[in-house]
Parts: sequence; structure tokens; C-alpha cells
Amino acid sequence: MPSRSLTWLSRASRRLSTLEQALCSLLIVAFGALLIANVFARYVLNSPLYFANELAVYILIWMAFLAVSIAIHHDQHVRLTMLVGLLPAPTQRACYWLTELLCIAMLAVMLWYAIGWLRSPSVNYDIAITLDWPKWHFYLIVPIFCATSLFHLIARLPDRSRTVFSLPSDEE
Repeated sequence: MPSRSLTWLSRASRRLSTLEQALCSLLIVAFGALLIANVFARYVLNSPLYFANELAVYILIWMAFLAVSIAIHHDQHVRLTMLVGLLPAPTQRACYWLTELLCIAMLAVMLWYAIGWLRSPSVNYDIAITLDWPKWHFYLIVPIFCATSLFHLIARLPDRSRTVFSLPSDEE
């Protein structure tokens, strides 16, 4: 029974990561197309797209948050493991679990406050100046990031192969 749920969680996390990667790829294409269109409009038509810079910033912010969630799924964040890697394996496992649980706790708190922040009147009436769109659409990435990252972390918790920090060997 537990292995079936682990498989389900791992598969769901992998599918979510694939969706995040596809969305990130789509945003990269949109970002490039927006910048090319703005350069064309500015230098060929002498009429730049006045909203392009603001929209480009929001696209980059969404891409950054999605990329961090993808990195959490793949467990590819930079870690300072020099000292932890020298500890005995049981102590390394304790450090690993401590960092995973701290990340889960921090993301849960961030998710709670992000949802409260998005529901506040100050965000509801905040408008992107050049786009004339409500900013809450762009701010949605914060709770989305927290939720997807939490899911990736919870999905990988049962994986026993991730419980020891390894030092890179000289051959790598």
C-alpha cells in the first residue's frame, strides 16, 4: 500500500514538473516575441510598445518562480554540504530531514500569508500602470509557487535515496 501512494505522489510530482517546464518554455517564447516585437515597433515603426517593459518584467518573475519549483522537484538547489558531508551517515540523515522539514514549514507559512495578501484590498485595487490590468493576476505566482514547491517536497519525502548528502568525487 505505501509503495503505491509513493508511486502516485512521484508520478504526480513529475507531471506537475512537466507542466511547469512547458509553461516556462511558453513564457520564454512569449518573452522573446514580446522583446522582438518591441524592438521592431521602436526602431522600424518609431512607436514602441509602451507596455512591453512592464509585461516583460512580470513574465520574468513568473519564469523565475516556476524555475525554482522545477529545481525543487529535481532536488537541484545549491547546497553547502562540505561540513555535512563529513558527518556520519545517521547525522547526515538527520540534517537532511531537518532541512526538508524546515523548507516545508517555510513554504507553508509563505503560502498562508500569500493567500491572505492576495485577498487584501490593497492588492485587489492595484493596477499595472501601462497594462491597465489588475496586478493580482501577476501576483498569483507566489501562492502557486508555494503550493507546487510544497507538493514536490512532500512527494519526495518518502524517497529513502535522498537522505544522505554526497560529496562530489574527484572523477566528476
